Amino acid sequence: MIQEPGRRQAPFDAPEKHLPAHVATKADEVFLLALVSGIRSGACIGNAIQQLFGRTSFPQEYVRLTLILYAPGKRRILVSRGGEAAKKAFSFVFQRLLRHPRRQELATKPFRLQMDFVVDQPVRVDFYKLRLRHGHEQHFEIGVDGLEYLGPDGKLHLFLPGDAYARSIMSMGQLRDYLHRVHGEEYVRQAVFQRFRSLSFVSRGDAGKNTWLRLYRGHPVMGELTKGRLEHAVNLAISHIQLTQEQGGKFLYYYDAALDTRRDHEHPHRDPRKNPYYNILRHCGGALTCLFYEKYARTGQTLENVRRAVEYLLDQTRIQEYQGREGGFVYSEKKGKLGGSAIALYMLAEYQLFTGDDRYQAWAERLAWHLVNQVTASGEFIYYNIYLDKPVTEEENQKYFSFYYPGEAVCGLARYLHLAAPADRKLICEKLRKALDFLLVVRPRTRASEYTVLPSDSWLMMGIKELWDFPEIRDPSYADFVFADARKMVQLMYTVTDAPCPDYAGAFYYNFGDYPYADGARCEGLLGAYELAVKMGDRKTASELWPALRLAAWALLHLVNTEDSLYFAPRPDLALGGIRFKYTRQWFRIDTIQHVASFFAKMLPHWDAEDQAARAART
Repeated sequence: MIQEPGRRQAPFDAPEKHLPAHVATKADEVFLLALVSGIRSGACIGNAIQQLFGRTSFPQEYVRLTLILYAPGKRRILVSRGGEAAKKAFSFVFQRLLRHPRRQELATKPFRLQMDFVVDQPVRVDFYKLRLRHGHEQHFEIGVDGLEYLGPDGKLHLFLPGDAYARSIMSMGQLRDYLHRVHGEEYVRQAVFQRFRSLSFVSRGDAGKNTWLRLYRGHPVMGELTKGRLEHAVNLAISHIQLTQEQGGKFLYYYDAALDTRRDHEHPHRDPRKNPYYNILRHCGGALTCLFYEKYARTGQTLENVRRAVEYLLDQTRIQEYQGREGGFVYSEKKGKLGGSAIALYMLAEYQLFTGDDRYQAWAERLAWHLVNQVTASGEFIYYNIYLDKPVTEEENQKYFSFYYPGEAVCGLARYLHLAAPADRKLICEKLRKALDFLLVVRPRTRASEYTVLPSDSWLMMGIKELWDFPEIRDPSYADFVFADARKMVQLMYTVTDAPCPDYAGAFYYNFGDYPYADGARCEGLLGAYELAVKMGDRKTASELWPALRLAAWALLHLVNTEDSLYFAPRPDLALGGIRFKYTRQWFRIDTIQHVASFFAKMLPHWDAEDQAARAART
């Protein structure tokens, strides 16, 4: 079993040094122009191509060369040669690509060309004994390792390292299922497998920018983290949200860029057109993304998107009286979730505080009154007031436990305190004290099995940060909880000095050696801890957390669908700006966009001050 190495100096610094981007030479760019011309025309002067290739910075010696041509909406073309055939000349393989019967079909579209060079001999493996676990003698790194396999019919097949990214595969089970679907299980079980790694490059666009990008795990190598990269990611996310939001206010809930489908893998039998699944809590997250963007960018361009989202939300909100006063809760998918009403309140409060527009004030009051009345005498919240159209009693509450909904309720009520009347503010603070006592003291004992080694209650961390605006509810134990969870997150984050693979840096793990878990939701909690430290004037803690936040942001950029990263996609126009859940999974939801884009938008206002502080510390 792999052991976690000791921490070394500067573990959060400069991940790009461990995974350098390709710096294209002039010869590389001239070579690309010649290849593009050949693909478009179908003509290739072999000697000229070979001479141009010989001047490039690409590997000149290799045991296998693979060329892949992609075009939107078209099945890719792959040609490959190994052994002596590969050694003949680059132009030999390229001519095979040009002679492909579908080459002209792709050449009329904006195409991308990928080149994979295998420079070391492949190694024989037992496909069914391969494991993801680092330290295992049959370790297989999804997205970094590839397979060539000889079938019982004598045909050679390839699964390139980057195919895990292009085919949306993250586990060995998914890889085996994929090959079984393609060939049949019996064929795969009889095949002879070899594992290999490749140096992979893809052309940028249709050579319009005339350069090459290095791929690692199928994704363009990230390079240095900059403020501009974060801004670009947020802008892409916002453009995607604006492009795909329905006129009635709903957001594009789910999209799989590999299969060009909206069929949700968690609800595979629901027709996305006739009976789409829609999560109202995540709906509110789409509007929050726009609001956090506006708080940073101040463009005003997404406020109409927010209002449309609010109107849809209010259509799902029901009125209910508590002690003779109107409350309101969000009802959707036959459920009244604490979290749905909580994030709705958070979003309405954010909107009003940012814009000054009080048109939804009455609805915010109703939601707040509902949440206040969901706090029981013990301080525990009622998790669902309606479940599958049946009211939930306090006695039944334990059957519907949710770890995250109470933190969301704290966050919503904390933000609403800025809008509450004095009498309501006092009552809300009393209820929040009771709820926080339960969440921080009682729940860790009664629900110990729900806690993981990697902290996950980011909404609660953010809620406590929001509460710090109100002196009457500040408590050192609340801050201690936030900082303790933040430090545990940092301890369970891969760094540049211990990451098993260079792109693991900045991602979280439960057990060292786990596949990288870049997580925007947890990063929002970590940022909440940083912002709490700033509010408290605790510069030491803020300085401790900021380098980890930067490294986490670098990891999260690997999830952002940029113009460069969608070379494989059937519909790059629809996938652009989506933010995926995992490194080599191509589906995304509105909430996977929300957590990462919101994290970036909330981090950006601190960027310049932290850069100046870092420069001052160095001098």
